[in-house]
Amino acid sequence: MILHNGDIRLRPLVLPDDIDLAVPWYQDPELLYYSEGGAGAVPYDADVVDKMYKYLLNKGEVFIIEVQTADGWFAIGDVALCTDCLPIEIGNAEYRSKGIGAKVLDLIIDYAKSQRREKLFVNGIYTYNERSYRLYRSRGFSELERRVDDDGNECIPMELFLKGRES
Repeated sequence: MILHNGDIRLRPLVLPDDIDLAVPWYQDPELLYYSEGGAGAVPYDADVVDKMYKYLLNKGEVFIIEVQTADGWFAIGDVALCTDCLPIEIGNAEYRSKGIGAKVLDLIIDYAKSQRREKLFVNGIYTYNERSYRLYRSRGFSELERRVDDDGNECIPMELFLKGRES
């Protein structure tokens, strides 16, 4: 199923085809800093990206985030909808801080409601990742008890109850 929101769409991940698209995203130091816990995060190669996607697919659904351009749809990141996590990665730096994450999250919330899910859960946003924290809060996610990960980084798990929300 492809999800649309104007000039943004989410299409299901296709393996192994999408691995080559994603490798450059997961070699970007800024993306790794905010998603993997600091400046020491090791860049992903194709094998690690493949394993990550297979892991996420075993837990839920993975979509490639695409934007409409003059030349057609262009892949810029990914999002996974799992019962215990909801990572959104804008892998192409040119498209960060442009409101795309909000459109992606709106699509995922609507999709989850259509599946009659009761809640969405974010495993943990690093406290220094203010952009992601503001994004999830803006869509009604509430903060759970903060925790420290295995590398000593403080994380904020968040959840959004969907039951009772308008469909």
